[in-house]
Amino acid sequence: MKKVSKNIKKQILNITIVLLLVGITLAVLLKSNKELDFKDIFHFIKRSNPWLLAASVLCMIAGIIFEGLCIHIISRKFGHRGRLVSSIVYSSADIYYSAITPSATGGQPASIYYMIKDGMGAGTASFTLLVNAIAYTAALLILSAFAIAIRPEMFVGFEPMVKFFVIFGVSMQALLLGLFIACMFCHRAVLKVGNGIITLFNKMHFVKHPDKWRKKLFDEVEKYRSCARTIRKHWLLFVNALLLTLGQRVVRVIISCCICLAAEPETSFWDVFALQSFVIVGYTFLPVPGGVGAFEYLYLHTYRMIFDSDAFIFSAMMVMRTVSYYLSIIVSGIMTLSYHVYLMRRKKPHVAALPVNRAKQRRQRHMLMKRKAKRKARLNKRGK
Repeated sequence: MKKVSKNIKKQILNITIVLLLVGITLAVLLKSNKELDFKDIFHFIKRSNPWLLAASVLCMIAGIIFEGLCIHIISRKFGHRGRLVSSIVYSSADIYYSAITPSATGGQPASIYYMIKDGMGAGTASFTLLVNAIAYTAALLILSAFAIAIRPEMFVGFEPMVKFFVIFGVSMQALLLGLFIACMFCHRAVLKVGNGIITLFNKMHFVKHPDKWRKKLFDEVEKYRSCARTIRKHWLLFVNALLLTLGQRVVRVIISCCICLAAEPETSFWDVFALQSFVIVGYTFLPVPGGVGAFEYLYLHTYRMIFDSDAFIFSAMMVMRTVSYYLSIIVSGIMTLSYHVYLMRRKKPHVAALPVNRAKQRRQRHMLMKRKAKRKARLNKRGK
């Protein structure tokens, strides 16, 4: 019970931080752009195509399902015969906790928790999410490369700060993917460099207990080496995981396309697709829950490339953010909480005391006493 309470406290704290960041962001936006008004948002929704707005919500739900499918095919390949519904819940737990924790640090541990509760081995759960993480990083790089390929002039025309965010995001994702690959295929070099850094930090008194950190480094590198062997053996599995993860990222981008096209049908689909891809890559790696603040800054400054009205951009951004982030938190949170309650109820029959049958207990005691008496009589007979 204490663990549950501690977890709830952490969630409340994280959600409070997110709400605080949202409030500060909105205050800054409204103060620096006094012409912006919430009435513009209602007008935006009123004149939008309701079917396209509904499609944006479906795209958000499809994003959760795509990740669930990815987790499902990987875990089944390694012997866990779970249900697809359960895999979608692991996905929703990942999305929910990633949205309310800095740098999305809470997503994977939450998914692993529910996987193990469902009877999946810890090794299978870790490996499943490891492959998913590698596919996710590769998908983001493919998405950013595609955006630059179809609209290079947009990237060139961005303001210096926007360019910095995009370049930083792409560089960090490329570095992360490079580190994954290095751990898989150049493990000795990674261990040598890593141990050297740990020794240096220990001498500078930044790191205590270097042996503990060396063990952690060795365990992580070994995990990726094992992953490389599995991917070489089941390369088609990784291709499927990459395609599903890419599908998840694409439908998340299409949310913005649906919203902008709902209000301005003549808008170019590919213009919005490229801009939203740049926005996603630009804020994903920042250590802020949901990229709050960074997302709004990038959206307002990139969408000016194709829209003249700040009121329109602000309204589109707020509707986009509501669907892709706030509504996503609500949907994934409800799914996660419902599954948590289901798991707690599923355990109860195993722990609850069975009805006591007194007559049956008396008969059992009587039979046991008779057996003991017969055994004692046989032993006495042998002794004589």
